[in-house]
Order: sequence, then structure tokens, then C-alpha cells
Amino acid sequence: MVNRTIKYKNRYYRYTWAEIFFVIAVFTKEIGSRNFLGIDFDFISYPFYILYFVVNITKTLNPKTAPVALLLYLSVSSIISIALLDLKFDGFLKQIIPIIIILTASFTILKGRGIEQVFLLYVRITYWTAVFGIIQVILSSFFGVLILEKERGRLDSIAYEPSHYAALLMPALIYTFINLRYFKKYFVVMLTALILTFNLTAYLVFIALFTVARFSPIYLLISAPAAYFVLFNVLPTLTTNFSTRFNDTFATLNGTKDIFTNNLQVNGTTLSFFSNFEVAKSVLSASPLTGCGIGGHEEMYFRHFAGTPFVSNYYYGLNAKSAHSLSIRVLSELGIVGMALYIFTLIRNLIFSGKGVHFAISLGCLGHFLCKSFKLGGYIDYGTPFFFTILILNAREYRSHFKKKKIGNAPSKRPGDLPLYPAP
Repeated sequence: MVNRTIKYKNRYYRYTWAEIFFVIAVFTKEIGSRNFLGIDFDFISYPFYILYFVVNITKTLNPKTAPVALLLYLSVSSIISIALLDLKFDGFLKQIIPIIIILTASFTILKGRGIEQVFLLYVRITYWTAVFGIIQVILSSFFGVLILEKERGRLDSIAYEPSHYAALLMPALIYTFINLRYFKKYFVVMLTALILTFNLTAYLVFIALFTVARFSPIYLLISAPAAYFVLFNVLPTLTTNFSTRFNDTFATLNGTKDIFTNNLQVNGTTLSFFSNFEVAKSVLSASPLTGCGIGGHEEMYFRHFAGTPFVSNYYYGLNAKSAHSLSIRVLSELGIVGMALYIFTLIRNLIFSGKGVHFAISLGCLGHFLCKSFKLGGYIDYGTPFFFTILILNAREYRSHFKKKKIGNAPSKRPGDLPLYPAP
């Protein structure tokens, strides 16, 4: 079924209803999520995925479309780990069922469709969420009016926290930066939104990807000192939030502060990171290759700290379910083998040659996973299935174009890549 048509480089592209809801699902976590039977259930996106999965079950479970090898590995390795560590299967089922439904549906929705056009729809919606976020900050800072905000003066738009929104925003920001000729307004608005998140991780990720996108010795010479200056001279003195996190993190690293006590000695972000990383290390000592299985980190967290003074700490249990970050979670729940496969999958599907559509989309998706490597560990929130699916199918499309050009013996300065097009 077709909903709307856009003109795209002298041709028309028709969005299906499935594509539209697929993109909208990236943005629905805060406004759609409610606790349902002990599950953080998104009543906007999850019903769509479930309905699509059931109605198209012969397609969604088709091995030629679905990432069957990935899902089999996640399931089998997790079951083995859970059995070896004597864990409950509750956490595993709560995670693996939605992962299977959402990932198979995602790959089916985009099979044979225009990856760049669907990504552009995401970019356009992100632009309006950035506009909304800027209005948020203006209203809260100057008029004391809070709209979906938890902290006055820091932009989080339609996300729970500024860092969460940054992970959602980053792919669009990177894409518009690379395609700046056609997206000047989009880029300026999104960059303003990123700055107003006051999120250190997002700043550093953007600087790193800016260097990759415009890589040259000159850009490297500029960005490296700039990143160092921002990291160690500007941000620590810019706000109390930054200085507290810096001081607490360095104090924890050098052993000045013992955070695993019943006393509150550091901020929540620092404690969340180190406590969950401590759990991941203990999991690897018990099951180094396959970890504790999908959904097992939370149970291992409470098992690890049981009977210690830390259980009386105000921040005890903070982000135990998500392991604070996706990297810590993958390491903890999938072990060394799973972490290696995760990194390999990201690298294998990155497009490094050319400066066209595939390159821009690839680098943008990488920005999402870099942000989630520092904070935010959900497998299916804030568009992670969207960006994972786009990343893989974008690489397949790129390689397909490359083969066609090679077979046709057609010369190209950007082998396999498509030129960047104006915004529709």
C-alpha cells in the first residue's frame, strides 16, 4: 500500500506504509513506552512490528531475507551460556523474541527497496525533532516551561535523555554534513541541537567522524588538537555536569575513590559505567567465549554484587538491564567471540571508498553505534534495528553496484557508489 510520493532526482519514489512506520519507530520510545507485564513495551512501534511479522510470516522467516545465521548464533550461544551459568531464561526470552520479530521484519521491509530514500525520510523527521528540541530548550531556559524534558536547559527532544537523543540524531547529522551542499539548513539545525545536548560522547563522536568524512592531513592536524582542547580545557569548566563527571571518572580510574561502597561518592554516569563493566569482567572470567547470554547481564549484575556494601548504595542497580552501554552489554552477554563478531560486522559493512550516498549512510550509521558504545545499551531502542539493517543492506547495495559497473566495464571515480542527491 502506498502512502505518499516524493520526487527524487527526476524520478518518483513511493513510500509504503511499512516503510513509514519503520522510520517512525526510530522516534517512539519515550512517548510510546509503558511498563507492561514487567516489559518496557513501546505501544506505538511494537504492535506495528508484531502485526507486520505475523501478516508476512512466510517472508519474514525466509532465510533468503532474514539474518538467520545471526539469530541462530544469538539463540544457541545464549542457551548454552545460560545453562552453563545456571541462569533463568526469563531475561533471554524477553530480549530474543522482540529481537527476532523486529530484525526479521526490518530486513523484509527493506528488501529490494531504495535504501537512500528510506534513510532520507529518517533524516527529514530527525530535522523536525531537532527543531522541536531547540524550542524545548528556549521554553525551559527563558520561560521555565518543560515539555518532555527532565533537565532544564539540556536538549533531549523526543528521547529520555540528551545522550539518548544524540545516538538517534548522529546518523542524520553526519549524512547532512557529508551532503552539506544540499542540506545546509538541516545541518545547522541538527548541529545546534547536538550542541544543546551538552553530551560529551556525542561531541567526540562527531569530531571523530568529521575527521573521517573529510580525511586529510590538514583536517587531522586541526581536529586532533581541537578534540584535545575541547575534552580537557573547555568541557570540564563549561558546566558543573561536565566537571563532576571528569573528576569522578579520573578519581575512579586512579583509585582515589572506591565506588563500590554503600556511600554515594560519584555521579550516576560514572558509577553506572564502572559497575556494569565490573560485572562484564566477572562474566568473562566465568564464561569468556560466549558470555552470559542475551538478557543475562542483569541477573549476573545482582549475583555479582550480592552481599556487598554496594547493595545499599543509592545507585545500586543503575542500568543493570542495559549494562550502561551496548559495547559493555555485547561483551558481557555474548563474550569475546560475540564482541569480535559485532566489531567485524560493523567494519565489514562500512563503506570507505567514495564520497557518495553509500559512504554517507554508512558513516552515519556508524555514528549511532559509536554513541551507544559509550552509553545506552538497548538492542532495540532508538533505532538500533533500523541503523543495523540500513548499514548491512546499504553495503550489499554498494557491492551490487560495484559488480554491475565491473561487469559493464564502465569507468567510475567512485566505484559502485551513487552520487549524492539534493533533499527531496
